[in-house]
Amino acid sequence: MLPLLRPFHYTDSDWFAQEQTRIFGRLWILAAVKPMLAKHRDYRTLTLAGKQVVLQNHDGVIRAFSNVCRHRMARIQNEEFGNRAMVCPYHNWAYDACGKLIHTHRDPAVFGFTPEETADIGLPQYAVATIGSLVFVNLSDDPLPIEEQFDDHTRELLERYTAQMDSSFIYTRYEGAFNWKTGMENIKDALHVPCLHKSTFPTYFRVDVMGDEAFHGRDSTYLPRDDSLRQATSSGGLRFAQDGDAPAHEWKRLVHRLDCQGNYLTFHLFPNVNLMIVDGSSFAIQIYNPLAAGRTEMQMMVALTRPVDDFSYKPVVLWEHLVSDMTVLQQDIDCLEALQTGLASAQDHGFIHGAYETGILDFQAACLRQMQVAEKPQ
Repeated sequence: MLPLLRPFHYTDSDWFAQEQTRIFGRLWILAAVKPMLAKHRDYRTLTLAGKQVVLQNHDGVIRAFSNVCRHRMARIQNEEFGNRAMVCPYHNWAYDACGKLIHTHRDPAVFGFTPEETADIGLPQYAVATIGSLVFVNLSDDPLPIEEQFDDHTRELLERYTAQMDSSFIYTRYEGAFNWKTGMENIKDALHVPCLHKSTFPTYFRVDVMGDEAFHGRDSTYLPRDDSLRQATSSGGLRFAQDGDAPAHEWKRLVHRLDCQGNYLTFHLFPNVNLMIVDGSSFAIQIYNPLAAGRTEMQMMVALTRPVDDFSYKPVVLWEHLVSDMTVLQQDIDCLEALQTGLASAQDHGFIHGAYETGILDFQAACLRQMQVAEKPQ
């Protein structure tokens, strides 16, 4: 089938700038998980759609604000993760749990603000919504209901499963020279797993790749089955090839097992998240955070389900999970970086999609809808 996105959609800096505004500036974006913000004053900083954002726990309530001080535009929280009050280190301007300025200097005459003027200064605040242990942020002044982005079934599963996420986690991030959309299209491409990852992906998972009845030939135009934004979010997964083929790790007896054991369950959350639940006992979350048209920050987090009995070697299990996932991801990144080079030199033609790739085309259609561009191949 003909592609809905052309090479310039992955390489053009002007198109990328519009994506930042029209996709990442309008939609609900996964920004944290609750274990990152478990205690009073715990915070996480990140960049969303070019904006500096801080999420912070205030007496159990998670709020999101601009991480830029109103005085001299310095960052209020400098570390990616930490625990401290919202006090700018540059001149000690302090903000309360609602982002309002509460203190400038011990001598009021230094700034000369009246109490009313001080109270009128505050940080821009952004909408926050949670689904289970997942914390989403929306930068829009008029955020769409999160129900319009994720359907009832997806929200129910995420609520039920991620509520069982353990408080311990391991996290890393790194950058790659590829477009964020090819990262998301890659995780929707089941066929690449037995090809690219034949030596690194666990062999005890069965990868079934099937064509879609919506396919009508190589040069046909794909028509999305659902015009809603929710069509771009999908769930699915792999099953064990045979009962008993999965390794019988001792630690799995020590954690709460979800009802999806025996499966490698995946949630592709539009626009930029891949959430995996492996054998009902662990979570892995990949976030493709766009930095530039040809630059993406990969954020990777691994956590287990809640322990039935605590065990001292949990950090070792988390580390082994992360190393295994990163080995697979490095193969993806190497391939995606080569793909990005190919896109830059092939502006006169585009991808050729087959019958099994309709999930990729649903993703492309959702991107175009958010960009308010007609869904027609060029």
